[in-house]
Amino acid sequence: MPGLYKAWLGALSCFVLAGLTGALFRFIPLTGIDTGLSLVNVRHAHSHLMYFGWVTPALMILVGGHLPFLTGRDVHRSLYWIVASGFVTALLSYPPFLLFGYAPAVFGETRLPLSVIAAGLNVVVWYAFVVYYIRQTKGIRRGSALLVWDFAMIFLVLATLGAWALALMKPLGIENVVLSVAFTHVFLDLFSEGWFVLGVLGLVYATVDQELNRWTRIGLVLICLGLPTLFAFGMAASLVPAPLKLLARAGGVLVSTGLLIQVGVLAGRLMRERSAWLIPLGMLGVKAAGQLGAALLPGVLLVNLPGMRILYLHIMLLGFVTLGLFAASVALWRRGEGLRSFVYGTVLLLIISLIPLSVLWPSAWKGPWVNVFAAWAALLPTLFVAGFLIQNLLQRSRGLPRSPDTELHMKSEPPDWQIKIKETKPERVSPIIRG
Repeated sequence: MPGLYKAWLGALSCFVLAGLTGALFRFIPLTGIDTGLSLVNVRHAHSHLMYFGWVTPALMILVGGHLPFLTGRDVHRSLYWIVASGFVTALLSYPPFLLFGYAPAVFGETRLPLSVIAAGLNVVVWYAFVVYYIRQTKGIRRGSALLVWDFAMIFLVLATLGAWALALMKPLGIENVVLSVAFTHVFLDLFSEGWFVLGVLGLVYATVDQELNRWTRIGLVLICLGLPTLFAFGMAASLVPAPLKLLARAGGVLVSTGLLIQVGVLAGRLMRERSAWLIPLGMLGVKAAGQLGAALLPGVLLVNLPGMRILYLHIMLLGFVTLGLFAASVALWRRGEGLRSFVYGTVLLLIISLIPLSVLWPSAWKGPWVNVFAAWAALLPTLFVAGFLIQNLLQRSRGLPRSPDTELHMKSEPPDWQIKIKETKPERVSPIIRG
């Protein structure tokens, strides 16, 4: 699977560009430099490239790379085209979001919603990957990882319905702020809480010898029941009717309880093995605990608390999803352990730097230093990943001999994996990977 590892390096490149954009968002107000860019648009470009260019292709690569060891079926060449198309469409959407945000670009008398068009192209690529996944897993017994990924694919498709509905509002002449915000959150929240979280949770099950038991199955059911209502949990309270608020809170309780069950069952096993998954799983536990508290406390919505939604999203998307992707990549290729350690440390520092910007930090302790801390902390993970990519590029340009790790990788062999064949049929291969 050498092509998949190269694609992984491509995903890391998108992570660097998105991370630099996020750091730019922090440094512009700090330095007062006039870039001519709207901070809102910079934030949109950062978040969309993280979603479209980093996490989504990385998940496709890692799910696709693990599937052969769960199904006995080789990686099909169509996956490379799907991932490559994902990079192209993600990068195409980056300049419009950076320059125009969601507003249409104006060329003379012509107004084109370039951001929306580019985002729509991304959706087509996601559908192609879902089709690839269905074909690769057709007729395979649904073990723990495949079952979790099945639901991740379902929520990926459901999330796109919100994106399509949002895109169709203007052509249909629908001007409704509440619907616009609701469709936006249907897309973003199902995408992040469903596709991202369940996708990475499936990677946990794919890389450790842990089958779903009664409790984790109950937890998965709770997550899936609660996810469809979470969109209202992220909307401003003034836009949400009281019955929908109650339903959203119930959904938050279900999702967070389901996730805490997953964390509780997996934690004991991973602690005994001192697994690299412990830190991402701990971040998932923090995310779930915060979500549960916000759902249960009357009058509390994360969106209404200064800095709390940003902190929550970074705990989920960086603390669990991004760190989980790095853990799964090392388990798959046995490469980049040093990078994983640096990314773990710098991402945790970045998350810590967001606490003083939230209501959790006493106002009397705040000062100019909190913005300086957050800006430099936002830059650190990007610098380490960029350094790793430059090192790889220099090694290739110098024509250095392949390391034993690379030779194993080129042969598509799972280095250092302790593989247990639970069934003699190739369709039922299930690896144990000590991550």
